[in-house]
Amino acid sequence: MKKGLSCILSFLPLVMIVLTFVVLFAMLIIFGEGTMTTGQTIFMIGLLIFELIGVILTFVVMIWYMIKTYKNPEFTTGMKILWFVLLYCFNLFVFPVYWFMYVRKEF
Repeated sequence: MKKGLSCILSFLPLVMIVLTFVVLFAMLIIFGEGTMTTGQTIFMIGLLIFELIGVILTFVVMIWYMIKTYKNPEFTTGMKILWFVLLYCFNLFVFPVYWFMYVRKEF
């Protein structure tokens, strides 16, 4: 259960944010020149809420991986600093890599 949940949490923020941007840009292209109806406005607000959930989830997973990196006794100080910078700057793309390299092996 933990292995599957950690895998989902590693990939979900990237999927959520990419999916939201794709749908949002499609909506802007389709309805960009005309006025939007109430249903379309509610859909856009729902997308923004979905995006907000993705951002919050990204922040939570980033903090979780930083704590795991800090507590890992196998990492040298240089490796910890490198992973902190990568997790902070490129978090959506580094989460699956970190999961595959370190978290997957724990279970």
